[in-house]
Amino acid sequence: MQGERFSEDLHQLAGEAWEVAGRLCGACRNLHVLWPYQRLAGSPGRDVAVVEPVLRRLLSASGRKVLIAGCADSGLLALVARTANPATAITVVDRCETPLELCRRFARRWDFTVDTDHLDLTELSATSSFDVVFAHELLQHIPADRRVDTLSRMRHAMRAEGRLVLVFHTSNRVDGDVVTAYQQHFPQHLIERLEANGVALPEPREAFRRRAESYADEWRARRGSCKSSGGRIAARGRRFRH
Repeated sequence: MQGERFSEDLHQLAGEAWEVAGRLCGACRNLHVLWPYQRLAGSPGRDVAVVEPVLRRLLSASGRKVLIAGCADSGLLALVARTANPATAITVVDRCETPLELCRRFARRWDFTVDTDHLDLTELSATSSFDVVFAHELLQHIPADRRVDTLSRMRHAMRAEGRLVLVFHTSNRVDGDVVTAYQQHFPQHLIERLEANGVALPEPREAFRRRAESYADEWRARRGSCKSSGGRIAARGRRFRH
């Protein structure tokens, strides 16, 4: 494989995600199918400059153990692998097998070890096991009444001097005209960006548009349940005392 070590072939990833999600996903299929295409369109990824130095600082020492708490594809694993000491032990947890399978394939290509655990984070029971827990855009995927408990479970999964790296994007509450504009804009913009980048759609254009529209509705439901303000990216490496 050419390019930077632990780089991803996004075209290959998109094809694999389409195939794997078709077999393994349930209600999360649109997320896992479309996320690599969003990356190919150039949408996600702007937070790497904020997150990478935080992870590099926390994972530079030998013998660290890190938990990736939920993922959409192999992107977060690739980020951790690039920034961590080669001796770092990496575990990925997700409630869907699709991203876990994509992570296993990525690890095989680059010949390194990753542990994967098919588990809903609301049921995480590890105790004092990890130096770092890395959660990226996680809370909107967890029911509001389970978020405090889930964060508490992640705290208990960390060692005494462990750090939680929680990445989130803040914005105004999604409502009213903003929702309508997003629902109308997102599918068209995604398709136009993919076509401009020479990316072939995995299904007929109109079917892909309908899928993107459904995904926009799902996005609204998740974002609407997380109140926030501002318009920035935040990454926190927080230490918790047990």
